[in-house]
Amino acid sequence: MLKVNIIITRKFNRKYLNEGGFLLPYSMLLFMIVITAAVLSTSLFLSKYRYLVNMGEVYERKVSIAHGALLGMKDPVPASVIHEGDFGETEVVNSLLNEQEVLMEITYQTDEKVFKPVSVVYNRETKQIIDWK
Repeated sequence: MLKVNIIITRKFNRKYLNEGGFLLPYSMLLFMIVITAAVLSTSLFLSKYRYLVNMGEVYERKVSIAHGALLGMKDPVPASVIHEGDFGETEVVNSLLNEQEVLMEITYQTDEKVFKPVSVVYNRETKQIIDWK
């Protein structure tokens, strides 16, 4: 029985141990865990990066529309003006609703997209925004 035990131990040592003495299945398991964690963290980083890029584009649009509204309020004469900014092109079209109120249609477009126009109604004298759609 002792002889069988020695033979099994010798086969175990040759099969699962390399020259440095590390157990191959456990080192392979550790390697797979590290690789899986690396892939998951990379995909998480990329999804966060995509989210930030998309939010940056949304804020660029909002800032450009707000800037177009501000420039449209400076000159309340019914006209059409195009402003080219760092992020895209903003077109502002003013029209009088009555003696007090002015309607502005603001259209923002980039190289890739043309967004829906935004309607802004404001008081001509006080420059207060009444409605923003």
